[in-house]
Amino acid sequence: MNDPNKPKVTALISTFNRPQYLSEAISSVAAQTMPDWELIVLNDGGVDVGHVVEKFADPRMVYVPDTENKGAAIRFNQGLRMAKGDYVCYLGDDDAFYPNHFEVLSKALDENPEAGLAYSDLYAVSSVSDNKTGQRHILDKQMLVSRDFNREFMFHYNHVLHVSLMHRREAAIRVGGFDEEVKVLIEWSLNRRLAFIYDFVHCEVPTGEYHMAVFKSDRISVRERRNKESYDHNLRRIRCNLPPEPWPKVEKIDLLYLVDRWGDQLNAHLKEIIDNFDHPMRIKLIGNGSGLSLDDAWASLKELGELKNIEIIRIPTKLPPIIAYRRAAHTSKARYLFLVTPALQAAKAPRRLFSALETFKADKDMKSMRWAVPGEEKEKTVFECLIARDYFLKQSRPSRNKAVNIPSVVFSPPKGFKFDLMYSEFQRLVKEKETDKARELLELILAEKTGFPHIQFLISDLFPLCLESGDHERVERELAGLIDRGYLTDNYMRLSNLRLVQKRWPECVEAGRSAMAAMNLKPEDLDADCFPFKLGMELNSFKLFMNMARAYLELRNFGEAARFYHMASKLKSDSHKPFLGFAKTYLAADQLDRAEGAMARLPQPSGQNDPETHRLLAAICRRRKNLPLAFECLQRAFERGPEDPLNVEPFYFAGAGLGRWREMVDPLKNYVLHDETNAMALARLAAVHFNLGEDYLALDAANRSLAADPKNPVARSIADRLEQARAEELPDPGIQVNQTENGLSLDFGSDMLAGLLDTNISW
Repeated sequence: MNDPNKPKVTALISTFNRPQYLSEAISSVAAQTMPDWELIVLNDGGVDVGHVVEKFADPRMVYVPDTENKGAAIRFNQGLRMAKGDYVCYLGDDDAFYPNHFEVLSKALDENPEAGLAYSDLYAVSSVSDNKTGQRHILDKQMLVSRDFNREFMFHYNHVLHVSLMHRREAAIRVGGFDEEVKVLIEWSLNRRLAFIYDFVHCEVPTGEYHMAVFKSDRISVRERRNKESYDHNLRRIRCNLPPEPWPKVEKIDLLYLVDRWGDQLNAHLKEIIDNFDHPMRIKLIGNGSGLSLDDAWASLKELGELKNIEIIRIPTKLPPIIAYRRAAHTSKARYLFLVTPALQAAKAPRRLFSALETFKADKDMKSMRWAVPGEEKEKTVFECLIARDYFLKQSRPSRNKAVNIPSVVFSPPKGFKFDLMYSEFQRLVKEKETDKARELLELILAEKTGFPHIQFLISDLFPLCLESGDHERVERELAGLIDRGYLTDNYMRLSNLRLVQKRWPECVEAGRSAMAAMNLKPEDLDADCFPFKLGMELNSFKLFMNMARAYLELRNFGEAARFYHMASKLKSDSHKPFLGFAKTYLAADQLDRAEGAMARLPQPSGQNDPETHRLLAAICRRRKNLPLAFECLQRAFERGPEDPLNVEPFYFAGAGLGRWREMVDPLKNYVLHDETNAMALARLAAVHFNLGEDYLALDAANRSLAADPKNPVARSIADRLEQARAEELPDPGIQVNQTENGLSLDFGSDMLAGLLDTNISW
């Protein structure tokens, strides 16, 4: 039986003026599958929310009211002091746990007694709120952060978010709890210090979600980022707050900085160093005969003087640099010293300390190094080096006159940032359309198991590559595995998109509805007063509705198609795409007037610049029996999208129907220059040259088409006719040869024209 005085887990919520969401957050705690918990709700000076807590009538819930706004860090420290649980976790007052949160994370800590913290994966939820009802409407869920624990990367960037973590209560107390001077990223401040002493366990399962407003957010973290100077100083506070020793997981380094002159130039350089060097360090500023008193030196640092890892060593009379460094080294307890002068260019090799420590670990005989960094190398100094403290003190004795060789090492990226280097190269390959190389590199990334993001994060990169290569089996297998593990919304969306590509229309709709159910999004939600709205980006839910509408259109369910196009238009009212969808739906239903009406309502200029707009106008014109106007529309489609493969077929058939062969040459020629693998485009170009009597060009295009697709019937027909005519040295029987002053022209008989025109084309 659970002991109410000794619960296993304590959950803390700090709340400020969000009673409309707080009830949902508390409900997610009440729904936990593991019953052995307590919840402490701390009101941080906002409107009283006691009634929200009381309505649950649960003795495991404690409400702590206060009328003063002090900040989440202070509130969470208050909660830590009150907590009875062995394990502690945190929940934003507008966020939510999934029912498995306590069970998954407490089990991970039970099974890994050496770990101080366990964390899971979270969904980032995009939502909009109805000002009239206060109801929040969820529009998207994405896995934006998911990475195996990586200590070096943790010192650089927080990859363990507050809703996702659970730590041992004593571990947080050991490192000093939350830094109450930090206003933003307070969980990174705690996680960073925990990483000095403990390992973390990553549980690869989603156990919660945090909300991001689509429009203006009232989150403190968002507001604080608007003042860059304040935000940057907040980050320096985090980087410079070091936990009490010992540090079993971190090598100690002291940075010794020889100061000749105090003031703004020094302060700017210190900021550059703190901002770029992620490895934790104590900074010892050596006032080497600078003339300032200790108090004046501290005052000259301005806000940097607040940072907890800075120490000033005052030397009244100027000493030779090596002696000044030596004096400071005697005050250090670190294993390594980083000797620095104003010549240091921190931003040029910000990961150098991680890399150096890896080098020292690999070569036990190496005691010192400097880096071959352009700019620093030009300075005639032995400093800007990392050196073992004991070795430095031994080699710098005044009685020792022998020169010390400090090897200069070319900087190499450390292992903790291997993923980031590989991923940056992957993104470059994708951007430059080197798809095969990108896929090969991504497979290498996915094979890594330690310190890397895994498939739940990288599926967003693998999915489009698999679609492009036609590897549907691989991506389908990955999606099924992720859905089985609880990664639902975003992967149901991808599955719906895959079914669309495969033209499996009913399954496209089914997967789309599963995505909506996982989001808890109902069609009637979009009738709220906060819709429609304009947004610079296309939400994934917008893309989902467009895909489902397309599937319903293919199924000839025009009512549902129109409904989903209408839903899409509410998520991005300035997009022309839903209106094109309306026009397609009406066109398929033979309602030409309504199709033209939908086209007339296209938002501009996006509608005018989309080649699909002009293809659809051409289809309407063709239905109206106005083929010349249809051809003009298709010419504009090629002007707007010269590399769009969907232009090729309707453009060819409209031009062929009018016999406007010469006008078709340049658009088709320009297209195949872009895509030499499109066999049908090359075949259509061959047919155009054939009609113009340009046999050599026609045969060349036909042969290039057959190289891409040996079974292409159009190219094969043209190539066979021309090869036969060449062999017989006679004109083809289906062609009338006329002599003109510019050479020969060819006129096709009606039977051959029918063979070159595919009358089965769908408009």
